[in-house]
Amino acid sequence: MKSNAECTKVSADTLEHVCSLIGNSKVSECEGKTVVKPANADELSKVVSAVMAAGGSISPLSRKGSHTEGDVLVDMSEMNALIDVDTDAQVVRAQAGCKFSAIIKAVEAEGYTIGVRPAGADPTVEDWIYTESEGIGSYKYGTVKDSVINIRAVDAAGKLLETGYDEIGYYMSGYNMIQTLAASSGRLAIVTEATFKIHPMGVTKAVGYEFPSVEKMQEVFQAIGQSPSLKPLQISFNGMLSIIAFQGAEEFVDADLEALDAIMAEAGAVKAEQSVADDKFGNIGVGACVNPEAATMYVPLRNMATAIDAFNGVAGFDIAGNVPDKSTVAIKLTGEVSDADYDAAADKAEELGGRSSTRCPSKYRDEATNKFIRRIEDAYMGRPVEDVKLSRQVTPAIIERLKAIVGAVNVSVSGMDKVLYSHDMAPLPKEAGLAFKNIPDVIVRPETVEQISQVMALAYEHGIAVTPRGNASWGLGGCMPTNAGILLDMSSKMKHVVEIDKENLTVKVQGGCTWKNLLEACMKEGYIIGSYPSSFPSGTIGAWYSTNGMGIGSYKYGSARENVVNAEIIVDDGSVVNTGFPDTGSYRASFNLNQFFSGAEGTLGVIGTMTFRLHPMGQIRCLAYEFDNLKDMDGPMQELVHHPSVRPLHVAWSDYKHFENQKRAGCHAPDVKNLWLVTLQGDEKHNDLEEAAVDAMAEKAGGRKIAGEIAEHEWEERCYEFRARRVGVGEIPAEVIVPTVHWGAFTDECYQGFVNMKMEAGGVIGVLVDRNTTLFMPYYFKDDEMLTGMLSFGFNFYLGDVAMKYGGRTTGFGVFFAWNTDVIHNAATASMEREIKTVLDPHDVVSPGHVVCGMTRFGVDMNKGLMSMGSTLIQVVKKIMPADRTFAYNLERFRYDDLEHMKTLDRVHKLGDGTE
Repeated sequence: MKSNAECTKVSADTLEHVCSLIGNSKVSECEGKTVVKPANADELSKVVSAVMAAGGSISPLSRKGSHTEGDVLVDMSEMNALIDVDTDAQVVRAQAGCKFSAIIKAVEAEGYTIGVRPAGADPTVEDWIYTESEGIGSYKYGTVKDSVINIRAVDAAGKLLETGYDEIGYYMSGYNMIQTLAASSGRLAIVTEATFKIHPMGVTKAVGYEFPSVEKMQEVFQAIGQSPSLKPLQISFNGMLSIIAFQGAEEFVDADLEALDAIMAEAGAVKAEQSVADDKFGNIGVGACVNPEAATMYVPLRNMATAIDAFNGVAGFDIAGNVPDKSTVAIKLTGEVSDADYDAAADKAEELGGRSSTRCPSKYRDEATNKFIRRIEDAYMGRPVEDVKLSRQVTPAIIERLKAIVGAVNVSVSGMDKVLYSHDMAPLPKEAGLAFKNIPDVIVRPETVEQISQVMALAYEHGIAVTPRGNASWGLGGCMPTNAGILLDMSSKMKHVVEIDKENLTVKVQGGCTWKNLLEACMKEGYIIGSYPSSFPSGTIGAWYSTNGMGIGSYKYGSARENVVNAEIIVDDGSVVNTGFPDTGSYRASFNLNQFFSGAEGTLGVIGTMTFRLHPMGQIRCLAYEFDNLKDMDGPMQELVHHPSVRPLHVAWSDYKHFENQKRAGCHAPDVKNLWLVTLQGDEKHNDLEEAAVDAMAEKAGGRKIAGEIAEHEWEERCYEFRARRVGVGEIPAEVIVPTVHWGAFTDECYQGFVNMKMEAGGVIGVLVDRNTTLFMPYYFKDDEMLTGMLSFGFNFYLGDVAMKYGGRTTGFGVFFAWNTDVIHNAATASMEREIKTVLDPHDVVSPGHVVCGMTRFGVDMNKGLMSMGSTLIQVVKKIMPADRTFAYNLERFRYDDLEHMKTLDRVHKLGDGTE
């Protein structure tokens, strides 16, 4: 971390002050650098604050020798505790100086695995956390960014940031600071602790194969990527020998090995002795194939053979490597060769669409992206921005310039259009809109990234608010303007699937495309995207990614952010930021920009295009089980999340009220009580194994497997959870997430909440998001026509408060819940989020008034104190009012539905025979 001062040298007075803060014994010198050894986070905070305030620079000792090295180095070896292994939440928490060998030993003693881990000689948490290197287990579990769920760190002001949560995933919770600090090289903050996911261990088996050629080796690696179920823990190679390991329940691992043998036989590979495979994988941590010190060329997997041939043509390299994902190979080069040879090899890698670890990551970013990275650093350092005075007005001249950019036909100032574009799905009375300038001045419909860039540059020049809008299928005011300005309609023209690359397993799509259109385009080619929202028929790519939402497929493949390979993001001044690389993973690229904008809800930039990972589809198999009571599903739910290999595509539940109300509304509904829907995806053999396992889980808890037709029906209707609203009522879910371990207890809380708040209950539905996170969506009916209907939102506040007691929280911010930033984050983290917004959008043009601040047009700050008081008041009044009965009232009121049905039945005419 570098201070804002011009001079970064630390004075003797400052060092003396540091000694007084933590003691002389904890300050030393090494090669002209001052080294401090704090014993805890409090001491580290004092040191960082003193050094940075004095104009110095400070960095972790582990980064010594890198370009991020500071004048003061922090030795974290005293902060080396393994704090906790929590098998209920399936996480392990450790200090930055803790060695991974200690973590692995403690986790495995509990029957779990860390999943992915760093290679090298006894690395520590901080060795792993600061760089996004490929690790042992990356093919199955990703990198550090995919395994860490919380980071505690000391920022440049000496404040302790807590970026996530220890027991639950970071979904729809604001700016994604977890993955920002991971791979940041210590340039943004100094990490004190990290919490990592752990996974049920099962067994691990490794096999080895000798290949006749590198071309055949590449062919096999690509074939594994095209399998809908094969997901090795590790793929590595040295010369023509490849070692491949699988981890999971034994019957699943054996099925993996059987499928792998078939692929190998077709390629002419010869199986190595088992002792060779066991020895190589048993010592992989110090193997050449994963050596973190070796020059590493990250090349598209499809160019692997060509690249190795090219490197052999440069010099006599010793060549080994690994395959960290389905489209990337990490080729390790060592040997007695010159620097010029390594440089020539790097040139070859770049010619083939790759990168070299021997060169600065900034070389592989364009200038606009590098500039944006520097601005991120400025935000974390708290560097001031210029307070400029701008008109913020959309004048006739501005409208003419907009027409010149996108064409007159794509610019609208129609009064009707303005009203239509002034809100989203939120069922708010028109009076609520008076609090904001929610009527845009102009609607613009861009067709290209370049047009968006020019619109943003124009808005930046004049300080005009720009609000990007998809299909407005959310209900928190996410696309509602708060300061008029330009409404950027992304779904009208920016709605196309650009390219499906079946060889590289990626798909590029424009930000305004619906998830339904993307999914259908991919399925036609035999692939699926990792996850998508339940609103996928109308929800758009940019919108759901921006919320960091949970949805269908999240349990198996993670959220949208975890499937991003690259994106084109247009930021405040019109610059286009390329977040990743289209053909390879972002290993050692410094700063994880692929996930940086997820959770920002469009306040840091406009999503132009996104490139996602594709997954071979295989077979989609739907299973459904009926339970007498919703809570009876708790046993199977807990067993499922602790199974080493059963990873359904989707897990959801619906209670008896849900189906009863559908029938009352005249909708088709299955004749079941409480339904557990488990959807599998993969090849037939693996689906059979998973189905047998899930059957046993359900049967043990008294669940009854029901007809496949019902399961298929519920799967097909997965995006229509609220069908009962057809009777003309408001139907609102109270969305909260809670740790999975509390699933059973929280079902009781939902039903009790309906009673306490006098709600007209719709049902209790939800989805299993990941192993430690569940999304509950208990919904209710409300009157949308009367202002008093707003009191029903008291249930949302009530359930959010209850969720907090279980370690959960409400999700999403938009405009109306921006104050929740201060509820779900500590003060330092919330303050840093606002600093990020200020520095990265100094003219306040990108969706102002959303996520980190809620300000009405009258200057009233919708802060935590004010809104918490309002939340409490609404709950109190709601409990006093009579119980809701809107649904029953509307059934009688809109009885014409029955009359229409009767008229349809009456349209039967008996024809005479011509003699009558």
